[in-house]
Amino acid sequence: MTSRSVHSVGTSPACGQRRAWLEAMLHRNSRSRYLCAFGCPRTEADYLQRVPIVDYEDLSPLISELMNGESDVLFNGTPAAFERTGGSSGGSKLIPYSQNGLLDFQHELAPWLFRTIERHGISGSAYFSISPVARQHEKIRGLQVGLPDGAYLGADAGAWLSQRNAVPASVAEISDTDAWRQITLNHLKAADDLELISVWSPTFLLSLFDGIADTQAHWPNLKVISCWASGSARRYLGDVISMFPHAIVEPKGLLSTEAVITVPDIDGRPRLVQHGYFEFRQAGHCYDASELVEKEEYEVILSTASGLYRYAGGDRVRCEEASSHGNVVLEFVGRDSMTSDLVGEKLTEAFVSKCLEDIPGFAMLVPRMAPAGYVLVSDGVFAEGFLRELDTRLRRNPQYNYARKLRQLTSVSLLTCRTPHEVVEHVMRERGTRLGDIKPTSLRNEEFWLPLFMERTR
Repeated sequence: MTSRSVHSVGTSPACGQRRAWLEAMLHRNSRSRYLCAFGCPRTEADYLQRVPIVDYEDLSPLISELMNGESDVLFNGTPAAFERTGGSSGGSKLIPYSQNGLLDFQHELAPWLFRTIERHGISGSAYFSISPVARQHEKIRGLQVGLPDGAYLGADAGAWLSQRNAVPASVAEISDTDAWRQITLNHLKAADDLELISVWSPTFLLSLFDGIADTQAHWPNLKVISCWASGSARRYLGDVISMFPHAIVEPKGLLSTEAVITVPDIDGRPRLVQHGYFEFRQAGHCYDASELVEKEEYEVILSTASGLYRYAGGDRVRCEEASSHGNVVLEFVGRDSMTSDLVGEKLTEAFVSKCLEDIPGFAMLVPRMAPAGYVLVSDGVFAEGFLRELDTRLRRNPQYNYARKLRQLTSVSLLTCRTPHEVVEHVMRERGTRLGDIKPTSLRNEEFWLPLFMERTR
């Protein structure tokens, strides 16, 4: 657990709504062992004073108890569902949802959907890809891991989607990705009234529609594409626009398996949501939303009804519109500096280090932008089949495995480099790091590393 950093309590209307949400949530979860361990806080001030900032590794033993059927651990009662997402040294994280936690997703996502429908005048069919496709069935004590799209949207929005979705929900259950792609495209080609496409990653979209020469001829009525447009996804927007020149690209807000953080407002700008409690950490101090400064970057510390209390998930945001009311516009910048996330795979340095732990000498994974994938930079020699084995290890991360199955990422390749450590030393010293303080790392996420290492192979 990290040290506690307590900020001033906001007094604005938006902050007041989030404070009311927090205190109602604390009251509902008052029997949970986790909150009881910190004196059962009931007010915002007590919560910030008593409860520490944590990460997933801190909560992992308690989540294991929930998996084993224990109740009143992180929240009152037992989980309504679980979902998997990318993790650190273990390769994946299992996130529990309480019923109230799911309701918070619905309270934010359903209004966003209906705003989008109204703003763009959507009357035809839509294609939504919310849940991962071709996933393996998994249950924990009778609970399905992963939820259908309607569970995140709620009854009304889910009913609208079931009536308008150009691709039946059952298609997502197809385990063979090539078959899934072909059947999905067959349904989409039959939907000449398609007006809305909603996906997460733009590379998912580019991979799905690869080889279709004239999308306008197939879908002349397409009005809007909703997808990620911030962080590392930004570099693919030009390709999306080229593929769908007749549609508007509407950036999605910041939503993770853990929580909804921002959703597009009536003007399509990503505003901080009201159903949740959020702090913003910068240089070891936490700020309320009403205290944010425009163009400054912060790490999001979130609290959810599903038992993630003052949870540091690693998302960094930039304040694009400050507000004394806390009704801020936040642009997603990316994950922390030791996380790589080209298409949503969320590889962490700790996880990659575990994958590379038996490699002697220098070994660092760096991103390659085109085609998207990863390159292992090393000064060693490897036996035949090693790269396949490394790719298998990396695929223990479910998001990486998902991206590989959908061909959003190519398999890992090898670059044998002369004295690669000298490249690292040169870059880090230019950044102001003393030579004795340069730490070996297994993963870097910046684009400039690969060209620098390639110069050492000439």
